[in-house]
Amino acid sequence: MGTSIENSILMNRITNTYLSLLTFLFIPILTLWNPKFISLMGVPPHWSIFWLFSWASIHGSFNGILAGLSIGIVLDSLSNHLYTQIPGFVICGIIFGKLSIYNSKNLNTFKFGFICSLGSLICNLLYFLQIIFHKFFEVNISWVAYGIKTISAQVFMTAIIAPLVCSWLFNIFNKNNSQNFSSFKGDSF
Repeated sequence: MGTSIENSILMNRITNTYLSLLTFLFIPILTLWNPKFISLMGVPPHWSIFWLFSWASIHGSFNGILAGLSIGIVLDSLSNHLYTQIPGFVICGIIFGKLSIYNSKNLNTFKFGFICSLGSLICNLLYFLQIIFHKFFEVNISWVAYGIKTISAQVFMTAIIAPLVCSWLFNIFNKNNSQNFSSFKGDSF
């Protein structure tokens, strides 16, 4: 009987310690899965922005940069394109990390949607600008219109889903942050 209590305590400690990092694994899974029932005109929300916003606004700008870099590397490794998502995620990590200065407990659900949609807009615009600069002489108006439609749909879906997902992630990260994460809280950015 004593070992089952010790095992459950150990399992709770492991689960609480690594749950925030396990949620990171859902980013490429949701990106590849691309559930059609959570999409607008075939465009899903920007799943990685939810995780990055929740992580960076709790842990600060430096951890936001590292998280944005790692999300960008993981998502770039899933595609075979010349374009990268790293600059958008790093910039969003810095911006979201600055929100930790303003006490992330003052964020309500509408602000979750607005801030995540702004991050989705930044990431998508930087990615779209890379494509435009690379294929500058091949661009026509219908191609640009399709890009604007796709960006608008993804920004809208991100804003709609953000309050639900971000509040759940904030609860997970705050619980873990109070238990074992005190890394790099002092930001110099």
